[in-house]
Amino acid sequence: MLVNRTGMIEYIPSETTIEHVGGLEIMKKWLMERRKLFQMRDRISAEIVPKGVLVMGISGCGKSLSIKAIASCFELPLYRIDMIAIFSGRHGTAEGAFAQACHMLESMAPAVVWFDEIEAGINTQAKEGELSRIFGFFLTWMQEKTRGLFVGATANRIDLLPAEMIRKGRFDEVFFVDLPLEDERLEIFRVHLRRRGIDFSGFDLVPLKTFTKGWTGAEIEQCVVSALTTARLQERQLTGEDLLNATANVVPLSKTMKEQVDHIRKWAFDRAVRASPREFGR
Repeated sequence: MLVNRTGMIEYIPSETTIEHVGGLEIMKKWLMERRKLFQMRDRISAEIVPKGVLVMGISGCGKSLSIKAIASCFELPLYRIDMIAIFSGRHGTAEGAFAQACHMLESMAPAVVWFDEIEAGINTQAKEGELSRIFGFFLTWMQEKTRGLFVGATANRIDLLPAEMIRKGRFDEVFFVDLPLEDERLEIFRVHLRRRGIDFSGFDLVPLKTFTKGWTGAEIEQCVVSALTTARLQERQLTGEDLLNATANVVPLSKTMKEQVDHIRKWAFDRAVRASPREFGR
């Protein structure tokens, strides 16, 4: 595809639906409501046409999956902006590359645009003043872009972003995706088992609540893959016991990077809307 040849913009096939996202019910409800407004974009006031959402949180908890689901939910193509490529220098100055990518996207509307790890450039060797000009351009573009583009931005470290980017009015909402709680973890197990065509109606999944405390969604998926691998090597069907045994092989991110995870959760406590309808888990 021509757009992929730019090296900055990648077309992402729509293979993820809202049903593939376990938990995060508040954010999913919000997206379903905004879909209706977005589809009415040519008949309503510009100020209430949804512009975009910023999804921040812990790595492996469903940020990227959520953005992919937006495109399916809105029934639009999805284009991903590679922020690391923007700042790599391979496409000229970061400022020029970023502006070029944004203007190119305007010609692709209607579409969902995914700015992946939007804070990535902050950790690069950007020239003095370059970052502030890029973010300044981005904020202006967000306000003035065509109605047919919905922006989905993800960030692992939203605390690195300039305050003006996350203030109300830039994005329609800022969601925090936390470590999934008990019922959400079981729902994520069910999602991954269903996606692999496994009948788990006879499984007792409840004990997994205890053994997966503090796990991310990505770690749950790897547990399913590990258990399925064991069963296939033994040329038999997967069992609930295989899932329980596989939990022993996972050391969760919440333990290996406890300080960083705690920092992100503390920062988000009163600065973002939780994507799940639960008390803020500590």
